[in-house]
Amino acid sequence: YSPEIATDRYFLSYLQSNQDNLKPNSLKGIVRATHLKWSYVMQESLLKKTSLLEIVRSFINNYDGIDRVLIKWKGNLDMMLSQKAPEFFASEMVKGNKSIKSHNEYWALGAQSEFFHEAITEAVIVCRAQIKNDINKCNYLFSELFSYNAWQVSSFKEEIGKTILDKVMDTDTVRERMLVFIQRDKRLGDPRLPINNLNWIGIEDDARSRIIQWLSMLNIVFFFEHVLPKGRDPHGRKDFWLRYFNRFKAARSLLCSRDEVRLQTTLTKDKEKVGYFGRIRGGINSAFLLDFGALIVVEFSKLGRCYFYEEKEFKQRFPDFWTDKVFDENKLKNQGLPEERRIVHRNSVNVKWRNDAKNILAFYGIRQ
Repeated sequence: YSPEIATDRYFLSYLQSNQDNLKPNSLKGIVRATHLKWSYVMQESLLKKTSLLEIVRSFINNYDGIDRVLIKWKGNLDMMLSQKAPEFFASEMVKGNKSIKSHNEYWALGAQSEFFHEAITEAVIVCRAQIKNDINKCNYLFSELFSYNAWQVSSFKEEIGKTILDKVMDTDTVRERMLVFIQRDKRLGDPRLPINNLNWIGIEDDARSRIIQWLSMLNIVFFFEHVLPKGRDPHGRKDFWLRYFNRFKAARSLLCSRDEVRLQTTLTKDKEKVGYFGRIRGGINSAFLLDFGALIVVEFSKLGRCYFYEEKEFKQRFPDFWTDKVFDENKLKNQGLPEERRIVHRNSVNVKWRNDAKNILAFYGIRQ
């Protein structure tokens, strides 16, 4: 039967009076049609005294044949045909960390049905709740549930957004796994890159901003712990900038050829933490770009000045923050900027630069 016919009340009422003539394949077809039209069946059940769901349940409940699939369904009617069936189906799957494909095949369901899509969404909700008590569920959430390639796009984006904003992301393991997943999954990608803008339409702005902040934090840590000579940061630049993590729009390391060669192992091993780094020429100095929106800050690995560009000033020199073109060190060191926006890092450990930087940021509405 077509789903429309198999879920038609008059048709099912007719079959009720002729249940003895229903063959196993016909019964299975009616159940699968019910799953295909799950949202309609659920809505209809709220309006009618005797719902379509109850009629279909009666067909399976009254079955006394030898078909293995129908016997299995009959023994688990609440997981197949009830208001909470998708939730029960999902809980059973998550409990055993079962693959979506094998769980679906075991119960002989249609993978493209509304019922099945709702069950996958419920599985994410169940798994997300269980991670708090079982961190091993983290891998299952990302490697199995979110990696499923037949998600409905809107549902996938909604659950990604909810997971990013969930308290479970306060756990380092879960947050790191999420960041790796996002950067590797072609449906998402690094939200800071313009090429991925369309992928993030439909995901809450707060969730997108949170991922950008976390990725930028990782980029800052990488720069100040690996790119700086011997990983030394006597001026406390890393700690200072990390205080503003909730104001980051983007962050990017620019590596000189010498540092890129020196850090090749790290760049390969921890590429998700490094991010989409750029290149700089002009000497043995690498740089770090920090975009606050109203201001773009340029720091260098070698001691010297820190440059604070207004957004328009930076774009006039560098129209594309994420360009593949090599940045020029001398061009980044814009001596035409006002003196107060070219802060000096002295050889000795000094506190003054922090106060100066804090005042400049505050002037542009950027506060911790």
